[in-house]
Amino acid sequence: MQNLNYWLCNKGTTCDSDDFENESTIEFIKEVSLIKLKDGRYQISEFGTFRNILDGFGYSIIDNKIAEVLNKHVSDHIELNPIIIFRRATNEEWTNYSELKIKNQIEFKDYYQTESVGINIYGILNGLIYITAELKNLMEKELSDLTDIEYKQGLPLMAG
Repeated sequence: MQNLNYWLCNKGTTCDSDDFENESTIEFIKEVSLIKLKDGRYQISEFGTFRNILDGFGYSIIDNKIAEVLNKHVSDHIELNPIIIFRRATNEEWTNYSELKIKNQIEFKDYYQTESVGINIYGILNGLIYITAELKNLMEKELSDLTDIEYKQGLPLMAG
């Protein structure tokens, strides 16, 4: 069997490798919706749950705990920018996130032909985070307290 890369995602996110006939479940949690402003801040457009990974079209935002681990192991492959998320209605601000830009991109159609080799990170569809098995193992050890993220082999159902 091919050694595929892992999708770093929020727990309960569905992908094409989920076996729904064999106890896989769908967990829908309404996440906060964001709009990126010209000044680099992100404004909440629709309130929801703050998860450790907030992704939308063209951006990946990760909790700073994840950012620290990625910076430690794959700093040559990424760019991290601390961000501010704010809610205009209440003047609340969140500063515990960073925007992640991944230098190496995989085409969606090429995922199943891309081997998981070494310690590396890839982006798919300008927002999805894929990591090699070696990086996954390091992250599992160093982020064992983050119980709402998971690592899946496969592609998101919404994109396919």
